[in-house]
Amino acid sequence: MGKREDNKARKRTDLESAAQALFLAQGYVATSIEQIVAEAGVARGTFYLYFDDKESLFHALVSAALDPVVDALLDARLMLEAADSAAETQAAYDLLAAALATAVTAHPEATLLFYREQRSPGPIGDWLRSRQTQLDQFVVELVRSLADRGLIRATVPQVTALAIVGAIDRLVYAWLSGVDLGDAVAVGPAIISLFGAGLVHGDGPMTPE
Repeated sequence: MGKREDNKARKRTDLESAAQALFLAQGYVATSIEQIVAEAGVARGTFYLYFDDKESLFHALVSAALDPVVDALLDARLMLEAADSAAETQAAYDLLAAALATAVTAHPEATLLFYREQRSPGPIGDWLRSRQTQLDQFVVELVRSLADRGLIRATVPQVTALAIVGAIDRLVYAWLSGVDLGDAVAVGPAIISLFGAGLVHGDGPMTPE
């Protein structure tokens, strides 16, 4: 990468870092482009070389955290669709937990923005809530598929899935907010272990209830 490219990358990073800090400190709605460029130390015109508007900048920040989560869920779905035993199901859960923990710890501030701004009015709040619904539905489909094949106990797949998602969301938000939960990388596997003990049954497929 040449000097010009380095400078462009640095300015984009400066804008993202400034916006992220301001969004976390005072919220998305209260933050203006003028504040972002002032914090980043660039001209307003420079902002539009990288982003169409404040909303597109917010999308870029949060997507950096969400996209790896979606990728981890897609990988887990492939493994779980191929699973035909409790051991293979548990292995897929373990890999998913590790991938989610890595995604969160790599982008803690962006993940915190995702949680904090979900109740925001307007397009940003709508977008975040739609992403959360997408994630929820993805997990529901995974649980339903496993339950249909007798690999887990889940009388009502949607309830089971949302209980898992809710527990993960609550713990992740607590950790991001400064609550001491110990090693962040161990949180995901701990949740999987907790639910897995009650969901994964025996050493092979079970008859669906």
